[in-house]
Amino acid sequence: MTKRPTALSRYHLRVRMATGQAAALRELARRRRLSISQLMRAVVAREIADADAASGSAPDESAIREMAILIAVELVLKLQEATIPGGVTLSRQLLEEAARAAISRLEVVEANLKKGGVG
Repeated sequence: MTKRPTALSRYHLRVRMATGQAAALRELARRRRLSISQLMRAVVAREIADADAASGSAPDESAIREMAILIAVELVLKLQEATIPGGVTLSRQLLEEAARAAISRLEVVEANLKKGGVG
């Protein structure tokens, strides 16, 4: 029976650093009572979590911006109906095109939210 490698043993990284950095790394690991490998795994895990958290906010901001654009389009159409002669007829003609654009924007927002792991 052979042992399957654990998740920690699958990848081996080699890092080159200046002598001063290496000494500081060893000292930090000693103060925290960790091996250098444990310290490096913790640092990498924290950086990945921070990057995931930062990227998670972008789709939300994008969704808010896209929804604000859709509201603005709707308000412009209503203003047009109220102020331009024949505005209702013209508005109805533009409405279908605006609806297609809105649906397209919503699909983009949905795709971005799913890609960001929110959906």
